[in-house]
Amino acid sequence: MPESSKRDRSRRSRHSPNRVRGSSGQGQDSGASIPRIRPRTWKRIRRWGFYGAAFTVAVLVIGSFVAQGFIGTGGGGGTSGTGAAVGEQIALLGSTHIPEGDPYDGYNSSPPTSGRHWGTGWARCGIYNNEDDVPDERIIHNLEHGQVIISYNLSDDAEIKRLENIAEDLPDRRRWMIMRPYSGITPGEVAITSWGWLDRFDGVQEDRIREFYDAHVNNGLERISCLQGG
Repeated sequence: MPESSKRDRSRRSRHSPNRVRGSSGQGQDSGASIPRIRPRTWKRIRRWGFYGAAFTVAVLVIGSFVAQGFIGTGGGGGTSGTGAAVGEQIALLGSTHIPEGDPYDGYNSSPPTSGRHWGTGWARCGIYNNEDDVPDERIIHNLEHGQVIISYNLSDDAEIKRLENIAEDLPDRRRWMIMRPYSGITPGEVAITSWGWLDRFDGVQEDRIREFYDAHVNNGLERISCLQGG
């Protein structure tokens, strides 16, 4: 073999990209130090990567719904009032808890909008009738949580039914609304209360009920919906 051919072959061998020189100075196959990943393995990596990404997205979505359930646009989930100054603002008397069953008569409005109240056993949201006892000392706890209370002293069954229909149509009423008969206001009156706010009027006035509710629902101190315990 000509000498020039030997030199060319030796030069190509020294500069081959598939050979590296080890510490001993001898050529080593670089392919031995960089393992190849088979196409099937790449498919598995991509597949599990997709599963991991999908799982992460699912956790984030579920987490956002959970957060909305507790925080939402206010606390307790669901509807939260605009905070508009609808009705009469009543001076707050605090939120001191007293033992369940103890009476209290130091409120500054009728129905009351704040003050001492039972610390346990607040009322469930819903529509109560004359056989149900929902005293002020219990209902104040609901106001503290953000519920809106519709109290009425009506004798006309048709008017009571009309009021019930309005109450049942209020947004998130199962979380934030209580309707109860109440003898502490003038016969023929309806009163609607939230924490620190009151509106009283003759008869069933749908616009005033809805306006008050939209302004003050879920704006209590603690913002705990009826669906979170009782």
